[in-house]
Amino acid sequence: MHVLATSPRGARALLLATLAAAAAALSGSGGAIEPARPRVLLLEVKAPITTGTAEYVEAGLARAKAEGFQAVAIALDTPGGHLEATREIVQRMLASDVPIVVWVGPAGARAGSAGVFITLASDVAAMHPASNIGAAHPVLGGGEDVEKQAGKEMARKIENDTAAFARSIAAARGRNADWAEKAVRESVSATAEEARTLRVIDVVAPDLQSALAFAEGRTASRTTGAQIIRARDATLTPADMTVRQRTLAFLSDPNVIAILMMLGTLGLALEFYHPGGIVPGALGAFFLLLAFLSMKVIPVNVGALVLILAGVALLVVEGFVTTHGIAGLAGAALLAIGALFFIDKSSAEYRFDPALLSLSPWVVWPTPIALAGLLGFVGWKVARARREKLRLGAPGMIGEVGQATSDVGPDAGEVFVHGELWAARASQPVARGEAVRVREVRGLVLHVEAAPNRRGVLP
Repeated sequence: MHVLATSPRGARALLLATLAAAAAALSGSGGAIEPARPRVLLLEVKAPITTGTAEYVEAGLARAKAEGFQAVAIALDTPGGHLEATREIVQRMLASDVPIVVWVGPAGARAGSAGVFITLASDVAAMHPASNIGAAHPVLGGGEDVEKQAGKEMARKIENDTAAFARSIAAARGRNADWAEKAVRESVSATAEEARTLRVIDVVAPDLQSALAFAEGRTASRTTGAQIIRARDATLTPADMTVRQRTLAFLSDPNVIAILMMLGTLGLALEFYHPGGIVPGALGAFFLLLAFLSMKVIPVNVGALVLILAGVALLVVEGFVTTHGIAGLAGAALLAIGALFFIDKSSAEYRFDPALLSLSPWVVWPTPIALAGLLGFVGWKVARARREKLRLGAPGMIGEVGQATSDVGPDAGEVFVHGELWAARASQPVARGEAVRVREVRGLVLHVEAAPNRRGVLP
């Protein structure tokens, strides 16, 4: 019988060969570990650019860095917005350590005005085939030319500043700076294909995943060096707005501010009508607080605010003083005029697109009329109540009808009035069971008289 002897070196060689064979078998069976899919944080900007939007984007970029996302995707569809808020967003995008892909979509979306700057500031810019970009000329709140409202020098200053802003962003990202300047100075726009041909964007993509696939392997320049983008087949994690961000975005609507002002003053007016109600006054103060907070978000005409407050004051006066409706009509008129001029369109600090800062006719006209009608109704009820006789205390007993529960004469008697038994006196005798009417109250004694053809109810 023969035994095969193996040296230590031969044993090691045999072990290595066995491990190599096992690895090959594992690879052939498809058991290799695939690399993890990249994670991309999704921010959706589908509204006018406001202070709330700026906070939302800033928070998203900070989260992407803290949680190790490979990229940030911004799905953009905006008509424009607040230029100062746009500057904040662009500054955060240019300083971001995480690569940013902007996709203007879905079909019919636009990157108007402020959206131009956000698209230019991205590392990879993509657009849906049926989207457009452009028209970034600065205008005032109502769409008026800056020169007409703020003067020629101010208009030139604002335009030059905004054009330089657009050129600097385009140059930083290697895009067409000349077109970016024309978008500001001449309000030019472009379709998706035109924007790609003009080197305004990088690719036309039918969906966000296609844009991310295009971004795969491209280089994002950073101060710390070049960074390779990993975004193909990424796992998208949507980032929702916080309550604060949603509130700021909601309060940026001038229609909301006007309604809050009117509701706030209405609540205070009702508190004046009926002191001690607490709820109307508390709600009124809360609405006014929200309105004043909103005024820090968009420009408000102080004169128009004074007109609205004066209009509410006249409506309050109508409830306390008989003016035959004159004060009420004047108050309603002041409310309507104040609503018309509520936005400060001459403020050169705030440049919005024309459609973003205008009050809806459904706010300008029906709301003051409805408030005037409500306050007028309340005032009429208050005035009517004041003309009625008191129903509490001694004065409220005068004229009340009851029933004699015993014979009532000049010296003694008892009657049932107002659900209670009272000591009573009568100058002319009244028999038990007869109806009586109260003529006078002296202390705790009622002075009554017979009430012919009236019936009382005995307890």
